[in-house]
Formats: sequence, structure tokens, C-alpha cells
Amino acid sequence: MKKIFLFLYFTYGFIATATNDNPIPWNYINDGIQKAIQEGNASALAAYFAPTIELSLPSKKGEVSKIQAEILMKDFFSTYPPVSFEVMSEGNATSNSYYVLGKYKSKTTTFSVYYIIEKRNETIKLHILKFEPLS
Repeated sequence: MKKIFLFLYFTYGFIATATNDNPIPWNYINDGIQKAIQEGNASALAAYFAPTIELSLPSKKGEVSKIQAEILMKDFFSTYPPVSFEVMSEGNATSNSYYVLGKYKSKTTTFSVYYIIEKRNETIKLHILKFEPLS
């Protein structure tokens, strides 16, 4: 009986939170993206990519496919392995999108990072990802 009560309590609490306070689970998606960037793991990061993504890197700028973006990110992380990644600002951009501004440091270069996660057709994916070198 106690297990059923706990199950219902946590299930109801999660549903109430998801529908009233935060209708879209941005934190779950965002935590995975941040971890992938911190680890320099292009494959893990690509799991969050939309089928096409607006990507901005020192070597490439423009809209690319998910597969192209993963290859470009592998190259980026091998050229600029992560030393640290720090989130500077984040929040809802619109009711269906979430933004993050951060700072990515490699041994040789520091980058300003900007990305947008959007909910489209009931799926949440990374649609914009930019790494711009800081002067």
C-alpha cells in the first residue's frame, strides 16, 4: 500500500509540475546537451540535433544535416578539446524554445556558445548551435 501511495504521489507530482509550472522538460534535454559539450562528445551531442541544424563553427557556418553536424562537431572537439564549459545565461526564448549562452574553453581558444532547443511536432531538438571565438 505504501509503494502504491508513493508511486501515485510522485506520478501526480511530476504530472502537476509538467503541466502547470514547466510544460516542456527543458532541463532534461539541456542537461544532456551541456554534458556532451563539457565532455567533447559529438555523438552524444548529435543525439539532440534536429534533422537539420543551423551550425556556426570556425570551419563551417550554415544549415547542415544532423550527420554533417556530428562530423563537424567531432572535428571541432578534436581541434579544440574542452577544458571547461560554463553556462552564463539560460531561459525560455518563447513558449516553444529555450536558449543557452555559455563559454567554452579549450587549451588554445575560448568560445562564446549559443544554442536554441525547440519543441516542434511534439519533439524537442537542438536547432541552432554556435561556437564563436572570443577575441
